[in-house]
Amino acid sequence: MNLKWPLLALAMLTLLIVDWALDGLGPRFVFGTGTLVVQTAPPGAAIKVSGVALGAAPLDAAIRPGAAVVEAHHPYHPPATQRLTITRGERRIVSFALEPAFGQLEIVTNPRGAVVTINGEGLPQQSPVTLEGMATGRHQVEVSMHGRHPVSEWVEVFPNRKTSKTFELERAPMGQLSLQLTPPHASVELVDADVGWRPGEDLPAGIYRLRVSAAGFETREATVRVAQGRNLAQVTLPRIYGALRLDIQPPSADVQVTFQAADGSRTVPYEAGMQLPSGGFSVRATAMGHRNLRRSLTMTSAGVRLRLAMQRYDIAPGRQFSDALKSGGEGPLLVVVGPGTFRMGSSQGASNESPEREVRVTQPFAIGVFEVTQADFSRHQTWPGEPDEPAVGLTLRDLTGYLAFLSRETGYGYRLPSEAEWEYAARAGGEERFMLGAADDACAYGNIRDLTMQERYRDYDVTPCADGFAGLAPVGRFAANAFGLHDVLGNAEEWVADCWHSSFAGAPRHAGVWSDGCDFTGRVARGTAFDSPPTDLRITFRNVGNSPSDSRGFRVTREL
Repeated sequence: MNLKWPLLALAMLTLLIVDWALDGLGPRFVFGTGTLVVQTAPPGAAIKVSGVALGAAPLDAAIRPGAAVVEAHHPYHPPATQRLTITRGERRIVSFALEPAFGQLEIVTNPRGAVVTINGEGLPQQSPVTLEGMATGRHQVEVSMHGRHPVSEWVEVFPNRKTSKTFELERAPMGQLSLQLTPPHASVELVDADVGWRPGEDLPAGIYRLRVSAAGFETREATVRVAQGRNLAQVTLPRIYGALRLDIQPPSADVQVTFQAADGSRTVPYEAGMQLPSGGFSVRATAMGHRNLRRSLTMTSAGVRLRLAMQRYDIAPGRQFSDALKSGGEGPLLVVVGPGTFRMGSSQGASNESPEREVRVTQPFAIGVFEVTQADFSRHQTWPGEPDEPAVGLTLRDLTGYLAFLSRETGYGYRLPSEAEWEYAARAGGEERFMLGAADDACAYGNIRDLTMQERYRDYDVTPCADGFAGLAPVGRFAANAFGLHDVLGNAEEWVADCWHSSFAGAPRHAGVWSDGCDFTGRVARGTAFDSPPTDLRITFRNVGNSPSDSRGFRVTREL
């Protein structure tokens, strides 16, 4: 019997059975197919249809019509299921939004105390660290420690499980980078590096790109190699310059420019088109009869061009006035002193009164007609003594408090006069060093050491006249000078704003305060006192002191 055909028939029957069982071509030919499209968020979930694995989402597959169960399985999310019925030729789209899940992540390092960064975000705590409620999935974990090689790895977190990861941090070769910078205050940035630079701090050995910058200088980059041990590099930044061009009215104004040079602050006369280093600088202009003008500016490589007009004073010298106080009453009586030029100091007096120099008083100012009295000062702070006598025995702090009180109460700026302003007002337009007249009538001009004092202190050298006072006298009892000021010599010595210098060498030629050195030398006092010897009775006499004295007071100045 020929078995060929029966065996062939048996094989074909077997194939048909298998195909039918596996939902192959036979069933699809008989029943037809539908199309199932499965999408998941996030993608990548494994898809099963009625228990048969079809692949990973997103999925586009042909299935036999009828009821089906679609399952989505993702390693980082709980499974999701949908039941559906699909008909022949139908295209069905199924979407799964997989629920979020959380686990626990533990980061351990050897050694402990490493900085931990997860997905680019640094953690506030150092290793070891355990993070509860960590979102499932792959996370990039980086651990770093100074002096160790950083390590970065991907770590998987699964739902409701604890994932523990240990990192071994190997030692890195270290070197110290010292930089000689010009300018010294320049800031340094390590470009594309995970560490910063600080003087004396070790860096992992390697090649670094530096970015060095400073205000007013060009920014430069440099590449340095750091080897084990000490390393030295120099970076010099070129200074940026710009041209200064000013149009100032009046053209006769004296203009000074102050800027920061490599060797410190410098003040120089203005020249048209002068080159200044970039950064902050200031311009100060003075002109006779005009208000001082000061501008703070910034120089750039484009330069600065500016037009400035100084404001003219419209003030009558010689006018006397008092400012009202908010708390009631009035401040000290003042007189307006106009601008002018005078020769300050003397070549015939003590060495600290020379060299003589010409000083320009470009700004009018108001100065006290009298020395500040006990009554004046007691408006601010109760002070013992006769109300109409000069306030003496004060500290510089007491003076500062009183001047601040006047400024608050009146709304104007009160201060001590500069030494130049004091001498200018005391001279009152005259060039004489002695302003008390002849010896026999000197007592008409000031309360000085005279025959009245000799009655009490017989060994004193005195001026041969009698003013009637052996101590302080009430202010205004003696003749005023040509500007209307009383007691510029005698009665109470007067503190001024300047610091003491042993001569006028290097003194400014303007009437401002010569302020450097007060902490070491003390403050200047001018005008002599009731007990000063006759040899000191001159306008140019100078004294120094820091402590209170019962023969030293002060006179106020008010800015206009």
